[in-house]
Amino acid sequence: MRLLWVGTWRDRLRLWSGLILFTFALTHFLNHALGLWSLDAMTIAQSGRLAVTRSPPGTALLVAALLTHSALALWKLAHIPTARLRGAEIAQGLSGFAIPLLLMPHLFEAGVGPRELRIVVGYPSVLRLLWPSSFLWNSALLLVVWVHGCMGLHYWLRGEAWFRRASHGLAALAALIPAAALAGVATAGREAARLAEGASPPAPLSLALRVALSAHAREASFIAYSIVALCAAIPILRLTLFRRPARLSIVYTGGPTVAAAAGPTLLDISRSHRVPHLSVCGGKARCSTCRVRIIHGADRLAPPNEAENRLLRRIGAPADVRLACQIRPEHPLTVARLLKPEGSAAHPAAGVGAAPVDREAAILFIDIRGFTKLSQAKLAYDIVHILNSFFAGVGRSIEAAGGRVDKYIGDGLMAVFEHPEGLSGAARAAIDAVIAIDRELADINDQLVDEIAEPLRLAMGLHGGRLVMGRIGWGAAALPTVIGPAVNVASRLESLAKAKDVELAMSSECVVAAGLAIGGLVIDDVDIRGLDGPFPVVLVARIADLAPGRNG
Repeated sequence: MRLLWVGTWRDRLRLWSGLILFTFALTHFLNHALGLWSLDAMTIAQSGRLAVTRSPPGTALLVAALLTHSALALWKLAHIPTARLRGAEIAQGLSGFAIPLLLMPHLFEAGVGPRELRIVVGYPSVLRLLWPSSFLWNSALLLVVWVHGCMGLHYWLRGEAWFRRASHGLAALAALIPAAALAGVATAGREAARLAEGASPPAPLSLALRVALSAHAREASFIAYSIVALCAAIPILRLTLFRRPARLSIVYTGGPTVAAAAGPTLLDISRSHRVPHLSVCGGKARCSTCRVRIIHGADRLAPPNEAENRLLRRIGAPADVRLACQIRPEHPLTVARLLKPEGSAAHPAAGVGAAPVDREAAILFIDIRGFTKLSQAKLAYDIVHILNSFFAGVGRSIEAAGGRVDKYIGDGLMAVFEHPEGLSGAARAAIDAVIAIDRELADINDQLVDEIAEPLRLAMGLHGGRLVMGRIGWGAAALPTVIGPAVNVASRLESLAKAKDVELAMSSECVVAAGLAIGGLVIDDVDIRGLDGPFPVVLVARIADLAPGRNG
């Protein structure tokens, strides 16, 4: 449910209305797919659908969603600040334009038209209208609606770990559903035509009624074409004839200085001037990848709106950090982009891969205690052998629990755990890894008993939350990693474990998320650098004491 409440109120309304329309389209297409079974199955399912969609509440909700989604899409179109759009934005916009043009004939031939003429039309009669004369037109409508809706769902959910894990199965469904719907219409259409040949009296729709329905459809199409043409003309005229003069300068540290007009967001200004600027969510205040540090001019910016303020609080951003997709400069501004876009001119990292994404994960830091003293007493080759033995055993435990080693840091490492259930599943996986690592460490110490004077001991820190995953660095050295406040806290918890002489320090947030029984464990409020106020931490003196305390 979190994703239903992020972004501006316009974005949320557009999302909610879009989900309602997508649900209507999905059930409609699944109804079509029943034609592969029988015409009777389609008719029975359609009766159930219409009982909901044509009831007063269902009709009101559907009409409100259609009008809201259309109005907000047109509002967004009218306020496009630049013609330099991304390919995905162009594709989604064109498909949105095509829907009313393709929808009107179908709507008035098979829906609104018959109701206005007080005609009761059953599914077989509708199919005889559509098959085969209008099959190609309505197939195009079905595919455009489906593609438009699936694109919206993809850009809404792509930052969620469970969505990425299920992406292959969802992609298969996205291809199967429209294919089954079209095949169902073709199969049932042929059956309806065959039944009509022997019907007595012939068809319930006379030639005069068909002509009337076609006339309604033509009128509706003309209105749709006129509205679409007018809506397309508005941004064209605004971007050409009524363009605001560029009177303020935007200075990007380490980048260009551009002249911009007041009104557009900083992200739109970057795009219109071809200044590389990362934005995973597309400027909807659902991620923080477009954030900038305001060097000069912060006092002349409007305060953060509700959506921006909510996100900045969630990531613990300092006062001088703002979201480029939400601020609208009215005066000169100097900013520093905090996340460098991949493939930009300033950092041409060849082969860097996909843009960073916002994820929820658990972060585990592990460090060997007293390793500096050990390394001073051993030869370099011996140290490499000991470290490789340690990293091999720990790496197996991490991978077996579903995590991955993100990076090696001297005699320690950082591991990342993701899970379709979000932080709860990731925290459970991380704790499973911690317990397995403790067992693996005992075996490692047995193997190295003749090489080290004292057994290896570990200090571990565990925390979780929202963070950004992507490639960080330049050129061939750019590697996939994670950044964010959760990483910093986990690192400081590992240092705390050393200072408190315990094997594990983990945030109470992770403990609660994992459903871990904390009876008998030490809970302490500590001061963590970079956080405001005491931070509750669970201190585990021995990992062996942790396993019996887990909930089943």
